[in-house]
Amino acid sequence: MKRIGIQDIGLAVCLVLLAVIAFRPSGVVGGRLREWKDERKVLARYREEWGEAAANRRSVLGGGDAPQTIFEFSDYRCPFCRSSHETVNGWVASGEARVVLVHVPLSDRSAQAARAAICAEKQGAFVRMHDHLMTNEDWETGDVDWESVAIVAGVPAGTLLVRCLNAAATTERLARDAALADRWRITATPTFVSEHARIVGAASEADLTKLLRR
Repeated sequence: MKRIGIQDIGLAVCLVLLAVIAFRPSGVVGGRLREWKDERKVLARYREEWGEAAANRRSVLGGGDAPQTIFEFSDYRCPFCRSSHETVNGWVASGEARVVLVHVPLSDRSAQAARAAICAEKQGAFVRMHDHLMTNEDWETGDVDWESVAIVAGVPAGTLLVRCLNAAATTERLARDAALADRWRITATPTFVSEHARIVGAASEADLTKLLRR
């Protein structure tokens, strides 16, 4: 039987110390475990709040008969949100999922655009305004006449739209979206969330497989 020498003991001590360092909360492994646990908690929160979060939302791309729902946390001036637009439309066209838009404006102009989208939504024209805001730049600089933008987008304009843009109800709606983003720990746009996964950054075709867990 081999006798345990000082070198063996020293090696064992080193290994134990390395393991302690790695697995402590600030260590590499410990930090990754903490992140994994936090991620699981957030996903569990998604599932708990899923039905309530999706209820009564009309900023929706796709039909209600789609078997699954994906939330997109988005900002109309975010370049990655804009570059994802056609891909997201493809997801919707597949019929596999509907996409619920949650407005997370990161600038005053983005907030104005989000208000315009919400007000179009109230007139049953969200998709038209959303497509226009994502694919045009006529609203991004200078003084914007949102009635004119609505007309170009094919959205009913007039007194109803103007009143809605600055209405307290529209402000409250944006606040609810911001609260949902905070509760679900959304820190970047776009972020796509399903009951199975969360993906941050520009959308790809492969992401739909992960989100729907095919």
